[in-house]
Amino acid sequence: MKLVVSSDNHLDVNKVDVSDTLIKQANYLNHIQADYYLFAGDMFNDFAKTKNYLEALNKQISGQVFFVAGNHDMLKNITFTQLETHPSPLYLHNQYYDFPRSNWRLIANNGWYDYSFAPNLTTDEISRWKKAYWVDSTINQPFSDLDRMQLVLSQVDQQLKLAQTANKQVIFLTHFVPHQSLLWPRPATFSKPRYERVFEMVNALLGSQNLGKLLASYPNVDYVFYGHVHGKHPNLTTNTLTYLHQAVGIKRRHEWVKDSFIQQWLTSLQIVDI
Repeated sequence: MKLVVSSDNHLDVNKVDVSDTLIKQANYLNHIQADYYLFAGDMFNDFAKTKNYLEALNKQISGQVFFVAGNHDMLKNITFTQLETHPSPLYLHNQYYDFPRSNWRLIANNGWYDYSFAPNLTTDEISRWKKAYWVDSTINQPFSDLDRMQLVLSQVDQQLKLAQTANKQVIFLTHFVPHQSLLWPRPATFSKPRYERVFEMVNALLGSQNLGKLLASYPNVDYVFYGHVHGKHPNLTTNTLTYLHQAVGIKRRHEWVKDSFIQQWLTSLQIVDI
């Protein structure tokens, strides 16, 4: 099976021709005979547009599309309760899919963050900074970020237990960063205390080290695909677990290495044969 994985296309922010992009992506996926196209979140700043785009793409390719939602997808036309249900047959949050004629299982979860990437800051400091400066502050949720991440960990743990009982090898799909080693290193220019503080605040909202610990505790987890951070991040293998990153990002110098969206998308794709 050929799996093709992408994330963080940000079609609206990148100001692409959506219809043309859909055709080009479909043509490429069909050309390489992709069996599955997995999308790890952030297609639009609007869940309805993300859903419609991926459902249209699914109709144009010979393979199958599955996706989770990123924080940008959650900004409009979706509630927390709806995110926890099944607004599309392609949306795989807190669900699994067993690949036919194989011992592989795809488990997906949107993920979230719990400030564990910024242990030197207090919860109150991060919460206030997020409310003032971070795009996620407009996303409604019924509890705190820490409680939301606890729900994610509980969901993922339950899914991993089911996979272990079924003797399945696991591919895990999520949007947020699951391991601190996958973050950007501190820029050398961030020498002033206020720059360092902003760097720590951003890291706090990128994912959870606790998710990485949970995934590593199950030896049947082989691949983890994640997004959220932009730019190029090399694959990371710890023991038998490999983390893979495939964000297209936003067109600016430190994120893109190609001039056009479709070329950047092609460059950032992760393609895995299993």
